[in-house]
Order: sequence, then C-alpha cells, then structure tokens
Amino acid sequence: MSPSAPSPASACSPFPARSPACVLLGGSRSLGPSPLVGAVVRAVLASGSAVRVGCAVGADAAVVRAALGVPGGASSLVVFAAFSASLAGAWSGSAVAAVSGAARVGASVSWLAGGSLSLPLRARLIRRSRAALAGCSAAVFFLSSPSSPGSLAVAGFAVAAGQPVFAFCPSVPSAPRGCAGRWVSSSFLGFACWAWSPAQASLF
Repeated sequence: MSPSAPSPASACSPFPARSPACVLLGGSRSLGPSPLVGAVVRAVLASGSAVRVGCAVGADAAVVRAALGVPGGASSLVVFAAFSASLAGAWSGSAVAAVSGAARVGASVSWLAGGSLSLPLRARLIRRSRAALAGCSAAVFFLSSPSSPGSLAVAGFAVAAGQPVFAFCPSVPSAPRGCAGRWVSSSFLGFACWAWSPAQASLF
C-alpha cells in the first residue's frame, strides 16, 4: 500500500464534522526525508487544528520543520520536549536544533514535559509522549518500518484512551503495544494510510 497518494473519496474521514482542537503527529526516529510529512502537516494546519509533536530526531523533527514552513504555523505548533530550555537532559536522539528553532520563532514548547531530570530517560520520554497525546482528537504516526517500538507504544496509549490512530507505513504496521485489533486501509485528510480498528469485546 502506498500511503503517499490521496485515497479514494469513499475512505472514512478521521474527524467528526467540526475540526479537532489538536492532532499528535510523530513517528520513527529513523524516518528519512519525506514530502508526505510536509503535506500532512499542511493539511492538519489548514483544517484549523493545532499540531502537537515530540522532540526526537526523524519524524518529530520533520513535523516541526514542516509546521514552521507554513505561514503562521508556529502559532499552531506545540512541542513537548523531554529536556530543558537550557538543553539539559537532551540526548543523541533529541532534535535539539529543531526544538530550539521552534521556540525562537514563537512556537509553544513544553520544556521537561516528561518530568524532572531526576527521572530515567526512558521514563521521561514515555511521560512526554503521554503529555503530548492528552486531549488530542487523533494520533498520526509516520513509520519507517512496520516495527517501530517507541511509536507503537504511544499508539497503544492512544488506543487505550479511545483516540483514533493512523499510520503511514510502506506495509501493514505491527499492532500498537498491548492492543487487540487490526490495521485497515483508511484515509487521513485525503491521504491513504492505515487506521487501527480495535477488536470488539465479546458480549458473551
């Protein structure tokens, strides 16, 4: 399945009639340059929604750059960083330049979104992702491969919270962590993708 082209008009829409307040965009740290990221970010902003994103290299950094490339995009961008404004707590997987650049041009940055630096890095990253996800109307992931443990863990949090989950991936992704169900062909703002369909609980 090629998710880069618009899907048929019959595919389901990710949103209710009114536009959601915010959408979480993220994905693999290993994601290379992808015009699709920019196209989806522009579509989200054009819908009137704000973009929430983490602080990692790869997909997160691409989302930040794409949002800042849209006139006025900084005002609708919220970055959740697991490090401080002084960059304390940043690590090799942190998109320091992208996050700092977003802050300089007026984007909202939630520093230490994963909690105190006294917490282990893994715990801060998980807490940051949960903070970014809270209150979002959808979570969208750009995956470089079907198995992307960090992204699929966050997708699992979204499924547990009842939030719609979409993925752009060259082939069917692995299941979100801890979730039963299946990925189905779908559409997100006109772009073909995968949508997670949770398993229905048995009544008997």
